[in-house]
Amino acid sequence: MADKDRGVETAGPAHSDRAAGSDEIARYQEILARESSSLVFAALAEAYRKRNMPDQAIAVCRKGLHHHPDFLSGRVALARAYVDKGQTDRATKELEKVILAAPDNLIAQRLLLAIYEEKGDRDNVEETVHRILSLDPKDKQARQKWEGLTSRRSIDVLATGATGRSREIVTQTLAEIYTSQGYHENAFAIYQELSLREPENPRLHQRLADLKQKIQHRGVRVKGRAETTGLSAE
Repeated sequence: MADKDRGVETAGPAHSDRAAGSDEIARYQEILARESSSLVFAALAEAYRKRNMPDQAIAVCRKGLHHHPDFLSGRVALARAYVDKGQTDRATKELEKVILAAPDNLIAQRLLLAIYEEKGDRDNVEETVHRILSLDPKDKQARQKWEGLTSRRSIDVLATGATGRSREIVTQTLAEIYTSQGYHENAFAIYQELSLREPENPRLHQRLADLKQKIQHRGVRVKGRAETTGLSAE
C-alpha cells in the first residue's frame, strides 16, 4: 500500500501539469476554431512551447501573423519558437521587425541579447546592451554584461591618443563634435567614459547604441566595397 501511495504521490503533480497544459491548448484551439483571426494564436504558441512542441508553435504563429502582421506579441512568440528549434537567424529577423516597430520593446531586446551572446557577436551584444540600458538603466543582466565589456576595454586610451585630448575635457559637446565630423569611434570612446561616470544615465547608453550601430554599418559598407573591387578591407 505504501509503494502504491508513493507512486501516486510522485506521478500526481506531473500528471496534473500535463493535464493542465492539454486543457490550456484545447481552450485556445477552440477559440481559434470559432474565430480563425483571433489574437489568441500567440498564447496558443506559448502553450505549445511549454509542452515542447515548437513546430506547432511556429505553424500557428505563421498563420496568425498572416491575419495580423503587426501583432508584435505574435512575432515575439514566433521568435521564441525559432530559438527552441535552434533557428536563431530566423528568430533574429523576427525580433528585428519587432524592434523596428517598437524600439522600446524590452522583451525583444533581451531575447536578441541572448542570441547575440550565444553566437559570440560582440559588436551586436554591446549595441543591444546599451539599447536595454537606455530603456531600463537598472536592468541587472544588461548592467552586468556592460560592466564586463568595459572592464575588458581600457578606457584610458582617451588619454593616450584615441582622441588626442586629455581626460579633463571629455564632454558630450566634444563627443558630438566628433560625431558630426564622422569620427564615430572617438565619440564612442568619450561616451563610454561618460557612461562610467553616470552608469544610470539612459541618454548616454542611447548615444552609445546609436554610435555602435553607425560604426558597424560603416564597417559593412567598407567590406562590401572591398569585395566588389577585389581589394582587401584593410
